[in-house]
Amino acid sequence: MKKKVLTVTVPSYNVEEFLEECLDSFVCPEIMDEIEVLIVNDGSTDSTAKIGRQYEEEWPGTFRLITKENGGHGSTINRGVEGASGEYFKVVDGDDWVNKKEFVKLVRELKQSRADIVASNYVWIDHETRKPAARQEHPFTEIEYGRVYPFAEVSGKVMIDMHAMTIRTELLRKSGEKLDEHTFYVDYEYITFPIPYVETVYFMKDTVYCYRLGRAEQSMAISKMQKNVGNHLKVLLRLNHYSEKVRGNVSEDKLGYINDNVAAMLTSQIKIYISFPLGSGMRKEALKLESYFYRKNRDAFNRVKNPAVWLMRRTRYLTFPLAVAFFRKRRNSY
Repeated sequence: MKKKVLTVTVPSYNVEEFLEECLDSFVCPEIMDEIEVLIVNDGSTDSTAKIGRQYEEEWPGTFRLITKENGGHGSTINRGVEGASGEYFKVVDGDDWVNKKEFVKLVRELKQSRADIVASNYVWIDHETRKPAARQEHPFTEIEYGRVYPFAEVSGKVMIDMHAMTIRTELLRKSGEKLDEHTFYVDYEYITFPIPYVETVYFMKDTVYCYRLGRAEQSMAISKMQKNVGNHLKVLLRLNHYSEKVRGNVSEDKLGYINDNVAAMLTSQIKIYISFPLGSGMRKEALKLESYFYRKNRDAFNRVKNPAVWLMRRTRYLTFPLAVAFFRKRRNSY
């Protein structure tokens, strides 16, 4: 199999409504010989596989359909990493897409890149209005675009999440860690496990990834977060275990970056707890979790930046009801 510059894995589960838009965004004649798009059909029961097969038949050198039993988002990425022939690897979910012009620029950058991670910007698109969502994050405000950084210089300044990350495939394999299957929220595992092997990062200003925001079925909807609170906790504890595993074998800047990711997930877990109605027992769960991290990973505990969490800590969680009320007024999704 010809070595490709980039493998894009497209996790696809019952996304027939969106998959063509996603796959069409990779149909860029000037780079199609340099990319492969793995459509990983995760046991869909709709026309996802049929659509994927159509693209495979029309562009056999670029698109490849992989059909497997349902195993969840992590299993599709695991399968993509196993089958990838590209020097670099990127995940684009089947209900999202890329901006063609910027994607072409990304591939051309990868051809000459020396960096382990190439980080590019992304945008949240409102599912209903098709316009950029009002709430956007700007993760790369403390860095200079177009520059290769030693990892130590970006640790503590940015978090490179799944939508932004394009990474050398060999580093995903080198970590030896498989993402949890049949579990939501494994994107934090994906962006954390290769960090011990990352030495350099390059930042692109271009907005490559378009993330569809506002679908009720999405795992980031509050109702889904509440339903899958156990999944979120499972991934949080897996990340903390990984932090313990690599401690003493990685530099301080890499361990700090890993613990920043642990702290971000810990914050999200507390936010899920305060999204429940009062009287649901979540204050007790939050206190239990906080106590665990205070004892087991004080560094991650102290890296939590959310002011509401720190206020609750200072009041021994007596302000938990206020946090619940405040959250309900401001947020309907994560």
